[in-house]
Amino acid sequence: MVRWVRSGALTGAPTLVEQLGGAFGELANQAGLRPDILDHPDIPIDARTVPLFLDLAAKRLDCPSFGLRLGHIQDLSLFGPLAMSIRDAPTIRDLIHNLAELFPLHTQGAIVGMAEDAGEILLTFELSADVHSSHRQVVELGFGLVVGEIRRHSPGWQPLHIAFRHARPPDIRWHRRLLGENLLFDAESNALLLDAGLLSQPLAPSEADPQAKAAAHRAYLQHHDLIPFHTERLVRASLPSRLLAVAEAARLLKMSKRSLQRRLTAAGTSFDAIVDSVRSDLAYAYLQDSRLSVAQIAETLHFSETSALSRAVRRWYTVSPRALKHGGAALAPSMNST
Repeated sequence: MVRWVRSGALTGAPTLVEQLGGAFGELANQAGLRPDILDHPDIPIDARTVPLFLDLAAKRLDCPSFGLRLGHIQDLSLFGPLAMSIRDAPTIRDLIHNLAELFPLHTQGAIVGMAEDAGEILLTFELSADVHSSHRQVVELGFGLVVGEIRRHSPGWQPLHIAFRHARPPDIRWHRRLLGENLLFDAESNALLLDAGLLSQPLAPSEADPQAKAAAHRAYLQHHDLIPFHTERLVRASLPSRLLAVAEAARLLKMSKRSLQRRLTAAGTSFDAIVDSVRSDLAYAYLQDSRLSVAQIAETLHFSETSALSRAVRRWYTVSPRALKHGGAALAPSMNST
């Protein structure tokens, strides 16, 4: 299965690349993208090309914070026709709800999760399974975009905390400048905590076209093949606290276990396959981006013992966890795989 994303996801990249002394067309070609890709921002492209482009830009331009800085100069307009429906919100809480609900229409290459407790929202952001790439640049881009958007409505706001699965970069000055001081690295998830006071803040009345908003929501509801996507989101959200069971996933999706299994089968997958794919992706991300030991990763992903994780990694990537950790992204699955 090839995950897709609207090409508008790279809005602003040519400008930032030029500011850093690079050539966007050259980097785009190397990432498997057409140099004129942003002339057509609504074209679906292979989601794996975006993290590849961001990683290339960060390395070739000697700018480790490239994704974060790109997210900071982007805004919700990168969502194209969906932007008006996301912005059509009376409060910041509603804007975040709209973003999480409509995000699958922008891409199936990443997942936005949301959990509410005591008036606060924990917003999570992950790459989807099958993308298999270093997560750092995309995750930092996503959080840079969200924080920047919130600060347009609430200047000076600081997140209660932002957590990253990846290791602490040697230089976090851009992180502190664009995201604030409350940063945690080598965390259990990529998560942004939004406080109740911020979430209740009213927004200026939207000029969104009601018909366009209704059409976007109808399109969302008609995408029955998003059931695997939502199942994957639940499996990811349950880790590392527990490994979700199919019956619990069905209950959370408000359907019977049999109905969920039937919908997944119709989409060409299964619950066990989704769980295996999520563990594969997270193992890759932890081994590539974090400082966690193999034993810690095995515990986080709920393998019974380290040797079980080692066998799984060899099945997924044909190499040992140690080799994957030190061998670099070249060991990732081919961009031509489906």
